[in-house]
Amino acid sequence: MKILFVNFTKFWGGGESWSYIVMDELRKRDHNVMLLSNTESKLRLHAEKNNFETHTLSVNKFSYLNISAISRAKRKLSEIKPDVIILNSTLELKTIALGIKAYGNPKVIFTRSIPSPIKLRLTKRYMFAKVVSDVIVNSHVVRESVSNLTKYLKDKPQVIYHGITHESTISSEGITKNIAIVGRLSHEKGVDIALQVIQKVLTQQPDAKLWIVGEGKERKNLIRITSELGIQDSVVFHGFASGSEVENLMAQCSMLIMTSRWEGFGLVLLEAMKLKMPCIAFDHLAANEIIVDNKTGFLIPDSNINFMADKINYLLSNPATCQLMGKNGNDLLKQKFSIKESIDGYEKLIRRD
Repeated sequence: MKILFVNFTKFWGGGESWSYIVMDELRKRDHNVMLLSNTESKLRLHAEKNNFETHTLSVNKFSYLNISAISRAKRKLSEIKPDVIILNSTLELKTIALGIKAYGNPKVIFTRSIPSPIKLRLTKRYMFAKVVSDVIVNSHVVRESVSNLTKYLKDKPQVIYHGITHESTISSEGITKNIAIVGRLSHEKGVDIALQVIQKVLTQQPDAKLWIVGEGKERKNLIRITSELGIQDSVVFHGFASGSEVENLMAQCSMLIMTSRWEGFGLVLLEAMKLKMPCIAFDHLAANEIIVDNKTGFLIPDSNINFMADKINYLLSNPATCQLMGKNGNDLLKQKFSIKESIDGYEKLIRRD
């Protein structure tokens, strides 16, 4: 089956990482998988490096108002002739929805990974009712946030957890003083909060280091905060990394922390579990669908940075517990978040009439 992924995001984040995983896994199942992206897309560069067929459109958030942009989208779809179109977000839906209707009647799967309601103005109501065939969400909290979609859809949004392969040639030994945080350096990821946490950790664990893996527009601000807190010697900015680079960095840390202000899922938690790292995250949104508190890591109530610092200190002082939690997380990954189960869910919707 010819499957076209549409993702106009320029940067590389968890959504782009997951899109690439699904593309790759569907290709392994003998589907003809392609990507339609923005001209400056990091996902496109990664896809081309791995021999995917890619197509580009120059798109911004106002393209859906541009008649010539809609015409270009229609021509592009007529050229590609996909059987199935998988849309990354409302930007992609708004930009090519009219082009899809003009092109024909392919199956259209809309994906949602942000735990916030979709504003359903008249045009979007039409798109979900007349263009979209199915909706995939990556957690129950996201499905609850888009419950207003239900009356415009043929079927309720389908929860398909992200999954990854659990095999790895490396793993964390749980004995270093390094603490990882991985993600885009943006406000919602809460790296500034992680800096406040690590300042408190250092009062008990002066040798601890926070390894920040990721890039983004908040970098300069975060470096400034690091200096203001007087912790610049205990924080390492590793910049952008992907694939094996991320794994190699994470494996040198004893645990992963996630201080996001909001998350639809948290793919990085699975990546840590793969490496047998315990995870510590705020107990809100989707983290509590992944972490089993006191078994695979810790869930921190009320975004309490003092409590998070205490749990980090506890694991740094008790490497055997750190290792046991990492093993428990790896076992949970195998049981609940297998890539096979995730892709089976996608393929079931792709093939459903």
